[in-house]
Amino acid sequence: MPEPIIQVQNLTKAYRIWASPSARLRSPLLDGAARIIPGGTGRRLRAAAAAGYRDFHALREVSFSIRPGEATGIIGRNGSGKSTLLQLIAGTLSPTSGSLRVEGRVSALLELGSGFNPDFTGRENVYLNGALFGLTKTEMDGKFAEIAAFADIGDFIEEPVKTYSSGMMMRLAFAVAVTVQPDILIIDEALSVGDVFFTQKCFQRIREIVHRGATLIFVSHDMGAVQNLCDRALLLHDGRLAFDGAPEDCVSRYFNLHQSRAGSGARVEGTRPAVDPGQRSAVKAADVLAGAKSRHGDRSLEFSAAAVLDGHGAATWDFELMHRATVRVLVRAQREVRLPAIGLQLHDRMGNLVYAAGTPQLRFPLPSLAAGEEVLLDFRLTLSLQPGVYTLSLDAAEYDENDPNLGNFFDRVGGLGPLTVSNHAPGAMPFYGVAQLPMEISYG
Repeated sequence: MPEPIIQVQNLTKAYRIWASPSARLRSPLLDGAARIIPGGTGRRLRAAAAAGYRDFHALREVSFSIRPGEATGIIGRNGSGKSTLLQLIAGTLSPTSGSLRVEGRVSALLELGSGFNPDFTGRENVYLNGALFGLTKTEMDGKFAEIAAFADIGDFIEEPVKTYSSGMMMRLAFAVAVTVQPDILIIDEALSVGDVFFTQKCFQRIREIVHRGATLIFVSHDMGAVQNLCDRALLLHDGRLAFDGAPEDCVSRYFNLHQSRAGSGARVEGTRPAVDPGQRSAVKAADVLAGAKSRHGDRSLEFSAAAVLDGHGAATWDFELMHRATVRVLVRAQREVRLPAIGLQLHDRMGNLVYAAGTPQLRFPLPSLAAGEEVLLDFRLTLSLQPGVYTLSLDAAEYDENDPNLGNFFDRVGGLGPLTVSNHAPGAMPFYGVAQLPMEISYG
């Protein structure tokens, strides 16, 4: 196994916040005097100095390692320490304590315009950045045409960067970052700027770079992008490393942080059909939960059993293209859950999210559940998918009344399957892509 290309150990970054402009001058003088004056007077001087400031910790004792070729996502709320961590890895900040070792050439796309001189033209900035990466003018001469073609900003390449829009700035910065053949590519939210066509081109280039063996560190609030690009993810919360593992589990825990508002809404009243004992026994007999690859949550709302059924009600994982699959779940509340939400996800063999939805998104509100109450739900899907192998994940949560896409996850069951979609049925129409959409052809 190769040695880590990035090694982080107990990394801490603190910023000193001064109580007043005068304290910024006074406190260091008092600290200096305290070092040379012993006894009680020194302690009083040190206490007076400390009263003039406080330390804000952007990162606290973060430890992890990244090996060559890994694609690692970093997620977390605003203010969790993501950008600080990236700047430390990129070398633009120094740690307060702890250790950080980075091997190889680092290409970092952090804040838009960082590393650009606004008075230089795009061409001049390309060569400037090349020099910062240690490339000679001759080497940059050989790369300039590729950079200009990828950025695709036309004659603006000869104009001062200060005249660029944010989208043009991102185009040029990304083109430079990915063309210098980095060992480590760091991207921080930059792809949220720009049109969809350029964004698609960027993701394709990122995949090519990773495929060639480069290491990717990708920070984004786009959870789908993190799951599609990365094979590992880190979750930062209040400056600490809260989770390190599979992207889908990391994303689930990220949404789990939105607990302050979840469950604060009014109780949803209503009636639900009582769970028939025979149906309960049948779904338990065909239960697939034991085959899950991962499971986490405090089980306040938990899956008691789940079954995957064909159109005749028989348990199976094998389906024909365009046939219907039923995912039947038995869910039990261990305590009162005011706004219960049950959902599922389908992933392809590469781990890409193909489809995800739940009761809030499908406008199927569930009544509140008291402790000990159960609900039996059927999710019926028409498998208009490219023939192949897929995995299924299940979520039980309490959603946020102000945003059905946020909530507190109580039970996350991942890696069920494999679910196989085949194309043996007569009359099934072949297609390309991930999913089959209804389409008709006619003469104009």
